[in-house]
Amino acid sequence: WTESGPCSCLREERERWIRAKYEQRLFVASLPGADLPLGQQLLRATAEEDLRLVVLLLAHGSRQQVNETCGDGDGRNALHLASRKGNVVVTQLLIWYGVDLMARDAHGNSAMAYARQASSQECVDTLAQYGCPDERYPLMATPNLPRRNTNRNNNAALI
Repeated sequence: WTESGPCSCLREERERWIRAKYEQRLFVASLPGADLPLGQQLLRATAEEDLRLVVLLLAHGSRQQVNETCGDGDGRNALHLASRKGNVVVTQLLIWYGVDLMARDAHGNSAMAYARQASSQECVDTLAQYGCPDERYPLMATPNLPRRNTNRNNNAALI
């Protein structure tokens, strides 16, 4: 609004601004330089419970990147890791950004199994609210798989 009434901005200008903000994400803070792909950074940030970085990565990420899994046939995604930590805030954010609630790790464990193991009723309730499978079986251990690389950039070192 201006003193003379509704904004005199052209519709095209408003549309360009909206597209820049929401489609091109031009107003989102830039990502710090990293040697890992975004999906792998999200796994690490989730495992380290770095909420600020998780939010930034989710703002930049695609649905495919949000659903990236740990390597070496492990099968866990960021939701498994957040649930294992009992971190309801990261769990909720991942759900809002399109994480696969039905995903299972290499042993068939859902995020719900990890939340139950962590004794996090908040995570259990949040996962149940969005339809995550709820099995009442004991969590199967994820195997200790051989590691090709033991430096800090290896996903397996995160978890």
